[in-house]
Amino acid sequence: MEEAQKNMKRQIDKKRRNPQGLNVENNIWLENKNAHSNRPSKKLDQKRYRPFRISKDIGLRVFQLELSEEWAIHNMFNEDLLTRCNEPQFKN
Repeated sequence: MEEAQKNMKRQIDKKRRNPQGLNVENNIWLENKNAHSNRPSKKLDQKRYRPFRISKDIGLRVFQLELSEEWAIHNMFNEDLLTRCNEPQFKN
């Protein structure tokens, strides 16, 4: 019975890890799931907002971002709303 419980815990913990490998000082895109903007239609709005820097790893899948002062929203976001910003392969 104990072996089955350990195996089940191992399977559940796979989903709780940080699959994107986000760390402090990484640049990320903020998804536009719950953000409100002044665009006339959701269809015309941006899907992601500019790259932000992660300032702190708060806890399990929660990160604090460095937002500019013009953003009047809370600066802590779940990992599901963040997408890793990949550097371009080729420089000009």
